[in-house]
Amino acid sequence: MMAEIKIPEFRVKYNDVFSLRNLYIMLHEMLLEEGWTGKEGDPGHEDIETFYSENVYQKGIHRGGKELWFWWRAQKFPEGKFSGYIKNFLDIDAHIVYLQNVEVVHQGKKMNAQKGEIELFFRAKIVTDYNNEWEKNKFLKYVKPIYEKRIIHTELEKREKELWRDAYRIQSKLKQYLQLRTFVPVPEPFFARTYGFEE
Repeated sequence: MMAEIKIPEFRVKYNDVFSLRNLYIMLHEMLLEEGWTGKEGDPGHEDIETFYSENVYQKGIHRGGKELWFWWRAQKFPEGKFSGYIKNFLDIDAHIVYLQNVEVVHQGKKMNAQKGEIELFFRAKIVTDYNNEWEKNKFLKYVKPIYEKRIIHTELEKREKELWRDAYRIQSKLKQYLQLRTFVPVPEPFFARTYGFEE
């Protein structure tokens, strides 16, 4: 059976005007830049999105607008000699409510954007023996707990700290894009800010 080391879930919540298209593209490009791939290992991310749902509500029910869900499932092999045994996973779930199209004036130009409330959930974990090769072997199956607790436990702790840093770097870049307060220094982004039209 695969062993998992989970990092506590963290969230980013934002309620204001934003460009959903630009947010979607920025998040996709950021994962690509960080080396995360989809389930099949495709660097183009065709298989990263596992679920997408869209509902439209009338104003009589609540504030109206669209409700969106999308789930992304990414994976990454850590660098080093244990990359065949250890794999990192990152689950991103986004929930958007009260989404409505609005027109805003930005830098003297009229443009289309969206207004609503978005909440993103990030769950990261390390999985050992992700192919179940040790579980399938009659001898290695019993050696595996000793191997993980006595031989590579320092390596697993090191990988856990690296995954913490990776996950919080992604969170900080997202917060910087949404112009929220961050607690980790983040370099200037290569992508455009909130509406995508800043000069």
